[in-house]
Amino acid sequence: MKYLPPSIEQLAARFFNVERRSGNSRDNSVTLTRRRIYILPTYYGLLFSMLLMLLLVGATNYNNSLGFVLTFLLASVGLVSILHTYRNLHHLKVSAGKAKATFCGATASFQLLLENPGKNRRNTICVRFKGQLPAAINLSPNETTEIKLTTPATQRGWQPLEKITVDTIYPLGLFRAWTHVSLPKSCLVYPRPATQALPPISTGDGTGKSSPQNGGDDFIGFRSYQPGDSPRHVNWKAAAHSEALLTKRFGGNESDEQWFEWASLQGLDTESRLSQLCRWIIDAEQRGHHYGLRLPSSTIQPGQGGDHQHRCLKLLALFDRP
Repeated sequence: MKYLPPSIEQLAARFFNVERRSGNSRDNSVTLTRRRIYILPTYYGLLFSMLLMLLLVGATNYNNSLGFVLTFLLASVGLVSILHTYRNLHHLKVSAGKAKATFCGATASFQLLLENPGKNRRNTICVRFKGQLPAAINLSPNETTEIKLTTPATQRGWQPLEKITVDTIYPLGLFRAWTHVSLPKSCLVYPRPATQALPPISTGDGTGKSSPQNGGDDFIGFRSYQPGDSPRHVNWKAAAHSEALLTKRFGGNESDEQWFEWASLQGLDTESRLSQLCRWIIDAEQRGHHYGLRLPSSTIQPGQGGDHQHRCLKLLALFDRP
């Protein structure tokens, strides 16, 4: 169903000061009270009002009692629908869930929890970012549902959760109740991995000298696919028979301990250096090597595993960021 033209809704938002009353929450959850919920007719609601006016004029002109009965009956239905549309959002609780880290250029995912603390079922509640298609859900009494909203990850660092619109046109689509919610949640965005990695200058002594690349890596197993993994290492044959993507892991004749250093990438700008370091970390983790990271202001000692990789990538993501 169509909603109000944006110009009318913006005018109402300015008149009622919607942005101030919706406001930013310092907590990770917001309960939709009467001061946060706004309601206006939809496109069909305006047509319905015009129809009632025509019926009223016709009944008055012809002095038709059945016309008056029909007009006031339809008007009563419309008025009752206002209450039901409003109650569909009233006391609904919106909370911020987890936000999984992602890479720049990919998609940032935010999990939201919608809780229905009342005894009435809530139908067709839409949640969305501005300019995106809504995710519609139904909530049974005392039910909590998790939904996921996505938005492009455009730059590395902490990407805050955008303002969320929660609205409904239930039950008849004649009126739209809505509110805006801002929650203090952010998603960590890693640098964009370089498409082709330069030969890493990395040895266990931390001197910045490179060890020979003999290409003798041996296959040691599989692990779950992670964004940023090289497409060359994805097991495409297995992916054709299963929805799960697996990445090949290799272990070779190189030194098990590698150092990836900022100073070894002379001649590159900041973002290009971070992209190369990101690619080296991902590849080293795939091969099962122990690796360390040395930046101008921070150093992470060699290690291995998902937590260690996250520490290194987080350091890159927040490099030179306030």
